[in-house]
Amino acid sequence: MSILKRMRNITMATMNQVLDHVEDPVAMLNQYIRDMESEISQAELAIARQVAIEKKWKMMLDETEARIEKRSRQAKLAVEAGDEAIARRALEDKLICESKAEEYRKQYETVRGQTNVLRGQLQELKDKFYEMRNKKAALIARANAARTTKRMNAALYSIDTENVTKGFERIEERVMMMEVEAEAGQHIRAAHLSLEEQERQAILNAKVEEELNKLLQSKA
Repeated sequence: MSILKRMRNITMATMNQVLDHVEDPVAMLNQYIRDMESEISQAELAIARQVAIEKKWKMMLDETEARIEKRSRQAKLAVEAGDEAIARRALEDKLICESKAEEYRKQYETVRGQTNVLRGQLQELKDKFYEMRNKKAALIARANAARTTKRMNAALYSIDTENVTKGFERIEERVMMMEVEAEAGQHIRAAHLSLEEQERQAILNAKVEEELNKLLQSKA
């Protein structure tokens, strides 16, 4: 198992273990995102070092292959010039370089393969990170909604609904009595005003009759 895969598995296991005991999933989610960002940064550095090693082997391979080609030309020219000693030395170095080139090629291919695997694993880690980051807002909204619902349920359970209902019924009865008393008061006041009006009218009528009698007597 590669380093990146182990890092990802450890992070996922730690995440699941902590989430089983954590009381604030929002804070844990933010921490998880930060942890993944840190892992991605470390993985990118590891791949950068791997690419540097890959380039080093490729450079050594290219230089050795160029030397092989050069020694081949030198050997050919030496043979054409009749200098077998120089031709032998050129061919000897060529064969040594070919052996080195084969080793360099193997090392380069191995390192390049490892680099490609690491790149794939890094991309997988990034894809998971982007997926989690995109889900973050929805998860936070769900967590907040659940927390609010939990608080509301706790508040409802803490209220003695029976006593509250009875209290409201008593208040309602009291308000109804106040309304009845107010309405009765209005009727009493209206009746009282009607009696006063009758008395005033009777006095007025008596005075009118008195004045009328005076006029009649003066005429007689």
